[in-house]
Amino acid sequence: MSLQKELGFQRPIENPLHAAMLSVVLTGSLLVKEGHRIMRPFGITDAQFNVLMLLKYQSDDGELNQTALGRMLLVNRSNITGLTDRLEQAGLVRRVMDTTDRRVNRVRLTPKGRSVLDRAEQAYFARVQEIMGTLSEKENMQLITFLERIRKSLRTR
Repeated sequence: MSLQKELGFQRPIENPLHAAMLSVVLTGSLLVKEGHRIMRPFGITDAQFNVLMLLKYQSDDGELNQTALGRMLLVNRSNITGLTDRLEQAGLVRRVMDTTDRRVNRVRLTPKGRSVLDRAEQAYFARVQEIMGTLSEKENMQLITFLERIRKSLRTR
């Protein structure tokens, strides 16, 4: 379906750059909604899923300090404290004091957190395959390159 029809526009979008931008924004919005839908059955949000994924894949031992998590998250860094609070209340992570710097909190994946993540991850990657599998490997690599160029352009100002 064309972007014009998807958005219910009466007239064609005349500026192709504007159409491309709207297409990226609409796609991003739909992906965010899909992330919410996928994670709902597991009782976590997409942002909480991101934290759990970082703890599993970006650490050697399932543990990172909160500052590092904040830098790596795809959400506002100021949200890391609230995210960690909610994950800790759910028993999915726990905070531990850093042994080398008592001012630093480390966040550790709990066995319950690993179990929830394992199940959520299966659903997530299955859906990623369905969505992104509509493109060839070469097209996915091109998409990555194109989006990197757009992000670079956004960061130059």
